[in-house]
Amino acid sequence: MTTARQWWRRAAAAAKDRRSLYLTRVASLRPNAELEAAVIRATSHDERSVDYRSAARVFALARASPSSSALQPLMWALARRAGRTRCWAVALKALMLAHGLLLRSDLAPRAARLGRVPFDLADFRDRSSSPAKTSGFSAFVRAYFHFLDTRSLFAAQDMDAGDGEDDDTEDARLDGVSRLQHLLDLLMQIRPYGDGMEQGLILEAMDCVVIEIFEVYSQICTGIARFLVGVLGSAPTTPRPRPGETVAAARRRRGVQGMRVLRKASEQSALLTSYFELCRSLGVLNAAEFPAVERVPDDDIRDLEKLIMSHVEDKGKVDEEKALVAVAEDAGVESSRTVVTRQWVVFDDDEVAGAMQGHFGNYVNPFLGAPWEAVTGSGNLLV
Repeated sequence: MTTARQWWRRAAAAAKDRRSLYLTRVASLRPNAELEAAVIRATSHDERSVDYRSAARVFALARASPSSSALQPLMWALARRAGRTRCWAVALKALMLAHGLLLRSDLAPRAARLGRVPFDLADFRDRSSSPAKTSGFSAFVRAYFHFLDTRSLFAAQDMDAGDGEDDDTEDARLDGVSRLQHLLDLLMQIRPYGDGMEQGLILEAMDCVVIEIFEVYSQICTGIARFLVGVLGSAPTTPRPRPGETVAAARRRRGVQGMRVLRKASEQSALLTSYFELCRSLGVLNAAEFPAVERVPDDDIRDLEKLIMSHVEDKGKVDEEKALVAVAEDAGVESSRTVVTRQWVVFDDDEVAGAMQGHFGNYVNPFLGAPWEAVTGSGNLLV
């Protein structure tokens, strides 16, 4: 039931949104005024839910522009909106829109990608809710921003790296998996931090987080599976030594790094199970029928570690061809491979690409899917 205080607070928040739209309409001769109006409508002060129609306009504008030229103006409009607000609902909606723009940016040509988010909510403090709830909402916004900022930082680093092929694909792949595992840790920090936070907007944000977790975890599993194939497969790769490093030392370094990634993945699988249980208890829709996360048993991890390290040592002592024969004849290889292939599923490249576009099985990313009619069907956004 809405109290008088809540009613007045919502009325005051709606007045703030109307004032912002009025100022944008007055400055309609300024470039990108229509984009700013779309952002204001999509990041309203209404804390009950997301205005999907207004959010759809923003994403449709981002997709309809040639060469994704609207991505930067939209992101800067979000930055201006997020930088001025002390309302958790506005900040969270801005983060959700920025998240969607970053996903769109991943599909754009390298020159049109966004890079790092141009605003900072690391010290965000909410002033719009009751004192009992403000700390929980503020922590939720900060956690979402921390993930988004790190994700955009990694994307910016990839842009700076250029399009050239890495000299050592396996090392680059393991580094990529480690970064994805760090992102997964940050994603699992996005959760309610206080009582009474089971509101529609919070649950909708966590729906988006669950989709991102599914895609990140799928990429982690794919990267680990390819690493195992590269080390234990029929045609294992040889790492390129770093300056002053022997081939044997390079193999050992890769083996140690690979096992560190495997152990981290085993730990995260248990944390993911707990996180999804929390999401289900809160009523997050995308977690209702989420596939079970299977944890690789510790004994299997230890057996795999011995197998990988012994394989590394064997290749450092004998010729590559003889080492391959020795591994193929090892009686313990087949059983360990069975464990690995049962737990780590290699996805086809097309399937992984589909996940990055926001669609994986029956789970559809709410960021993507806004039709162009969402923009043209409502006329001038400044009205």
